[in-house]
Amino acid sequence: MKKFLPLLFAALLGAVPALAQTPPPPVNHDFDFWLGNWAVTTPDGKPAGTNRIESIAGGYALLENWTGDPAAGGGTGKSLNAFNPAKKQWQQFWVGSGSGVLELAGGLDAQGRMVLSGERTTHSGRVIDRITWTPNADESVRQLWDESSDGGKTWQVVFDGHYVKRKAQEVSGSGTGLRAPFYMIW
Repeated sequence: MKKFLPLLFAALLGAVPALAQTPPPPVNHDFDFWLGNWAVTTPDGKPAGTNRIESIAGGYALLENWTGDPAAGGGTGKSLNAFNPAKKQWQQFWVGSGSGVLELAGGLDAQGRMVLSGERTTHSGRVIDRITWTPNADESVRQLWDESSDGGKTWQVVFDGHYVKRKAQEVSGSGTGLRAPFYMIW
């Protein structure tokens, strides 16, 4: 055993430089259409909030910074979104000021929409959450969050948001954004 440990230690030390020289995987740009400072409205045109999506970690992840409109229920939240090359999928971890947490995974579908889904347990049982981001020709984005409590047989819309890029003066003059309690999980 005493002869084996120095050999094992030497082998491990030899592997460290090889690991350090491994090039990082390429950055996945599938979700870049969501980057920017956005004004978000509901389908009837009412303000839902603002969202700033920024590239972080050298382009390997997106950080979402949500601020809900107080008239629409308010609230704040953040999500971290990254492509996991080992799983070949995008993953999102969301937390909102109303203590809501979502863990989602997925990727681009055949129509070029980002579709992430995941399951969670609520007081009434298991729920499947599915969020779809659709880039539009006018550079706006539709975010549709629906959920199913019957294993995916039927779906109910939780949130339907239309994202339009905010003008620079709207972003710079907004300070930290709107703040209010957030009780809906999103």
